Amino acid sequence: MIKLPAFLRDFFGTHGEPEARAVNAPLFVTGCMRSGTTFLVDKLASHPQLLKIGVELNRVWTDIGGASIKGTCEHKVAGDASPEYTYQMATYFADFVRESQTLKRKAMRRYAKYFHGLGRASYDWDHIVPVNKSPHLMNKLGYVGALFPQSTMIIIVRDIYSHSASMKYHFEKLHKADGRTYFMEDSLTACYSQTHGQVPEGKAAYPGDFSIIPQLWLRMNKVAFDEIDRAGFKKKLVVSYEDLVMNQKGTLAAIFEALELRHEHDKVAKEIAEKATVLVNTTTKGNPLEKWKKQLSAEEISAIDAVVEGQSEDYKFIRASLDRLKIQPK
Repeated sequence: MIKLPAFLRDFFGTHGEPEARAVNAPLFVTGCMRSGTTFLVDKLASHPQLLKIGVELNRVWTDIGGASIKGTCEHKVAGDASPEYTYQMATYFADFVRESQTLKRKAMRRYAKYFHGLGRASYDWDHIVPVNKSPHLMNKLGYVGALFPQSTMIIIVRDIYSHSASMKYHFEKLHKADGRTYFMEDSLTACYSQTHGQVPEGKAAYPGDFSIIPQLWLRMNKVAFDEIDRAGFKKKLVVSYEDLVMNQKGTLAAIFEALELRHEHDKVAKEIAEKATVLVNTTTKGNPLEKWKKQLSAEEISAIDAVVEGQSEDYKFIRASLDRLKIQPK
């Protein structure tokens, strides 16, 4: 068999063993629905190294990631992880990154940047970090950390009152659009399940029972903070939604610094942090920190108060964990 000289193999790319190249571990972003995850990821994805992978990958995690998210959202722990699921998800990320380098995908990103101000067209492909955002990873921190122990996890937490107002609007909008109803499972570690038909007998659901919204806020944040300290991530960052709203520049600057991205992109990171962006993940115009007072009825506010008082120890644990772990704006 004739073997080409090395310089020709370099030219034609016909080496029998292509050069090995290390890739960056993913960055994951989670938080209860309507807690600013979309806004935060859209800001991060403007950085040359941070590529948003899909929308939330709920179907992908369900089909090949070993974690049910679509329809039902079950709790997963480190013991449920396996090399098979790491391989499946890592391959999906790699395929997405490769596809993202095509002219077609670049044109799509350019369109999104021009018309919606989201993301960027060109990236630092040799040092890219895949970014997966999904609220349904809140009860899977140990699992995701076991699959990708070199990865980074960001959790964003929003105040229970403004969160509940936004969730109410979101659920009512979906129900009106396609009849979707969300209900609460009995398991204290399960997130919402959804149905387009009859709610299972004995399950509290919304539209209907407003109190399940603050109950699920407590449940998911408690599960996350119960697991975050021992979850096997290389980096763990906790962000206050209120800090992000009140001090976008300082909070984003602190996040970029903690991510330890390449210094040659420091100027871009600074520009992203300094560019004030109106939050798109809100229900109406107005201050997202205060408008819940007008959006919620007195009965609904009382329902949240009752949930907080009835589970006061869990609520205090969540607030204390947030104060202890949250990143401090620069």
